[in-house]
Amino acid sequence: MKKTLLIITILAPMFMMAQSDSDMFNFSSVYYQGTAKSAAMGNAMGAVGSDFSAITINPAGLGLFRKSTFVFTPEFYSISTESEYKGSNGSDRAFKLPMNNIGLTWTQNINSNSLKSVSFAIGINKLNNYTYQSYVNGNNPNTSLIDAYIDQLYQNNIFNDYALEDYSPNGIFPLWETYLIDFYDDDIIDSQVPQGGLNQQYGVSQRGSSREFSLAAGFNFNEKVFLGASVNIPYFDKTVTQEYKETNLNSGDNFRNWDQEVIVKNSGVGINAKIGAILYPVKWLRVGAAFHTPTIYAVDESWGTETWSSFNDATHHYITPTGVYSYTVTTPYRLNASAAFIFGNYGMITADYEFIDYSKMRASSYDYNFSSFNEHLRKTFNTTSNVRLGTEWRWQTMAFRAGYAFYGSPLGINKSDYRMDSYSCGFGFTYHVFTLDLAYVFSQRHDSYQLYEQYSEYPAYYQNQSGEWLTDDTKVKETTNINQVVISFKFRLD
Repeated sequence: MKKTLLIITILAPMFMMAQSDSDMFNFSSVYYQGTAKSAAMGNAMGAVGSDFSAITINPAGLGLFRKSTFVFTPEFYSISTESEYKGSNGSDRAFKLPMNNIGLTWTQNINSNSLKSVSFAIGINKLNNYTYQSYVNGNNPNTSLIDAYIDQLYQNNIFNDYALEDYSPNGIFPLWETYLIDFYDDDIIDSQVPQGGLNQQYGVSQRGSSREFSLAAGFNFNEKVFLGASVNIPYFDKTVTQEYKETNLNSGDNFRNWDQEVIVKNSGVGINAKIGAILYPVKWLRVGAAFHTPTIYAVDESWGTETWSSFNDATHHYITPTGVYSYTVTTPYRLNASAAFIFGNYGMITADYEFIDYSKMRASSYDYNFSSFNEHLRKTFNTTSNVRLGTEWRWQTMAFRAGYAFYGSPLGINKSDYRMDSYSCGFGFTYHVFTLDLAYVFSQRHDSYQLYEQYSEYPAYYQNQSGEWLTDDTKVKETTNINQVVISFKFRLD
């Protein structure tokens, strides 16, 4: 029993399927956050090269460097989320001032019969920004989240507090500790929280990012063929705070409100490799291709739950012990194809296509069998595509840029949840050995989910006036807007 309790306790977040799905997607998703030049061009840099963040997409771009350079990129990041639930609206926002990248490249001219130069790079590029803030608020006339919990307990034959502590020590058991759920004889489970007539609030505060430390090499063959490879150490940290609260709208009842806060912290370090090629068949065209191996992450996770309840005659408070666990995550491989149409020294139009199969995400551990969870991922997620377009036009020492990026839903290319569209513009200015690049990026994402599914895979039921039992629709619709101002400072070193 102690071993069972230990495993269930440390894997409790994995049984909150919505949360674990989100975790796996966050670990696997990449929204390139590199230099201002790349951001302004929609990160359609796979066939462009000669930019430090382009190495993250296609390491062959390193072969197009002519001079050694140093670059660093700070950013202003703003995110706001608008939600709709039960006819009511909620909103929240967050700000951050992160560093997007810092990198050094150096080039050695060879001038042999075919190999003209070799370039090397070392540095860090940001892959994803996890900053997110959401607030949901609405009145529910039909059910409570506790109704879904009670149905879950019935379905799993949990009829006493000992079995409940083994089954859900961090999620439902704290509700028993705070007198929100009671067990009675004849296998009856009840609650003082009424069925409906409740104001429900749900908030998420998420912080963190993923970055990638890269060692790369690029080769220039006759100014026609460019090859590159990199070994990368991606790493991330993420903290998610979820808070759920229900308040009784009937002031005459004994029950007033209950509130639960869950904090989950993840950090991980991984390894992957990338190879790529860029061909320059004619003066007006470059084509590129790259393959990114799956990343294997070693993940450390910790979490804790704090629960409050308030009645007219008493208040209760319970804090769970902090749980910790380590496991391994394998992300999908990526395939990139790209093209750049060159218009002499005046400008270019670029396009990148990226293929990802999110159903290949996997979790594993030496002391727990994740086969059912991995099967759930395989059935839930699907293949998708990312498409990025960009353009740049030059006038004297100035460059003017614009771009668009479409990041497909991990649930399938035809789905809208988690799909993101980004629009960008910017300019660059070069003075001797110094270049200043500036970009503005606006991104928007639409998501929808069932509120109760954030905590339980079981719905809540209520009886209508005709006596029919219906599933309560707790659908939340969210629109997330992201604004980024990106500035890069680049210095030529020779």
